[in-house]
Amino acid sequence: APIPVARYYDFNDKAIPKETPYAIEVDAQGIVYVSLDKLGIKMIVADTLAVFSPNAANAPFFKSITMASDSAIYGVRGVKGIYKVVKNTAPATFVSSANGIVDNLNDIEFDFSRNVFWSCGADGYLYIVTLNKNVKKYQMSGNISAIKNGGDNLFVAIRDTNNQELVWKFPIISSDSLGTAELYFNFTQNVDSIAKMTDLALDQDGNLYICSNKQSVAMYIVRPDKSFSEFYSGLIAGSIYSFKWGPENVAYFTNILLDINTDVWKVDMKKLSVQ
Repeated sequence: APIPVARYYDFNDKAIPKETPYAIEVDAQGIVYVSLDKLGIKMIVADTLAVFSPNAANAPFFKSITMASDSAIYGVRGVKGIYKVVKNTAPATFVSSANGIVDNLNDIEFDFSRNVFWSCGADGYLYIVTLNKNVKKYQMSGNISAIKNGGDNLFVAIRDTNNQELVWKFPIISSDSLGTAELYFNFTQNVDSIAKMTDLALDQDGNLYICSNKQSVAMYIVRPDKSFSEFYSGLIAGSIYSFKWGPENVAYFTNILLDINTDVWKVDMKKLSVQ
């Protein structure tokens, strides 16, 4: 039987500068895009590394990237701004503090139309941003590490002011409006009192996958009835930095071993993603 978790691309940690992968995205054709520190955004095509976007003056990595309907990649890198990355072009600021971004952004993802995107930051703000640069924000309390659009709901991973790792669920009323949030899952109380959530994913059956910074158990599955268990325990090397579902039942992630981002891995999720 095929191995459900396998290394997809082995980056060269002996290169100068070292190839260090961070944010990841996968398009509808299954092409994987990876942000490398100081090396721009690369594409993994047929086991080879190709340039999507050149590096801009030794620019740092993106913490999260997502592809829009215009085939550009939009990314955040822990500052007050969203960057637009057009193929073969260096990243350019898309929106910033001048447009109403008030905290350092951690994650970004488009809605299913890929015309409106969600972003979140370290001061607890959720942003709804359109391609014509209209910015609307909602305030929570804490540091939001990850968001996941479920179609009808937006799932939000936050470390609150009591240092609890929580997943909240917002009903999506319309493309620019959220309903009243409900606490969906307390990761700190249920799973681990120390670990931090790093990314979220959802499958077609409503199961929530929580990626963590634990070196021993990098992923958990939380079912709609709130029962949970470890996911592929012992098969994922290290912890997970960035996780994206590709076409069909295949997902990809960048992993961290001993505090160093290393490679891209491929995982058979046995299900389709929510989209």
